Amino acid sequence: VTWGLPGSIAIDGDRTVRGWAYFLPEGDTAHLGGVVADTREATDALLDACLESALRPPRPTRVSCFLPIRAEGFEDALRTRGFVCEHYRYLSRTISAGEDSPHADSWNAADLLPAATLLRESYESEGKHFAPRGTPEEWEQYVRSLVERPGCGVIEPTVTRVVRNGSHLQALVLATRIAPGTLHLPQVAVHPSRRRQGLAVRLVDEACRPAAARGVKQATLLVADSNATARALYEKMGFTNRSQFLAGTLTV
Repeated sequence: VTWGLPGSIAIDGDRTVRGWAYFLPEGDTAHLGGVVADTREATDALLDACLESALRPPRPTRVSCFLPIRAEGFEDALRTRGFVCEHYRYLSRTISAGEDSPHADSWNAADLLPAATLLRESYESEGKHFAPRGTPEEWEQYVRSLVERPGCGVIEPTVTRVVRNGSHLQALVLATRIAPGTLHLPQVAVHPSRRRQGLAVRLVDEACRPAAARGVKQATLLVADSNATARALYEKMGFTNRSQFLAGTLTV
């Protein structure tokens, strides 16, 4: 259940599995993953077991999670243990093929560092879940996790859209494959100097059209509840809410 990562399984007195959880140590952060439980007692036991293991020396400086809510009393259990929590909406829309008239370029390996810089300048102080201190090194690590690991899907370089200005990126729609019929957009970012020019709408459409031509039926993305501007934009683009995710951060 924990895919070879350190974790725990909750089993009641009748030997019935009530849930499971795992964590991934990464540098100075321990990431909680896959917390699933059908009782509050199981949720508490799983969180305590994972935290006890994750906080053994060498201790991380933070524990984080970014998960669908699949454990009973999950948010309250996190807050009780000192986590700061934020709600995200998981949105989707159907997509269809159309005439392809690209205004942007595809992703290549040299875009990694410019993408990290773009995200840092776009999020400013709002990106603490992705890069707690907002340093260039943290943003680079975050982008590497998106493009080099399958946690948010496998990157689609030819579908991903970037707008370049010399060695810099002005806009990015990162696209990954999370299922045969689903395209996921883990990041949609436009530099503050290029906003309100229709770039986000155009690039999302550009990413979706070739994916639809290959049989992909829907596109998905996540947006913070607190980001009213982005939520309104995605609603205008036809995205609707499917489920809730919870981001949590504990500073050790």
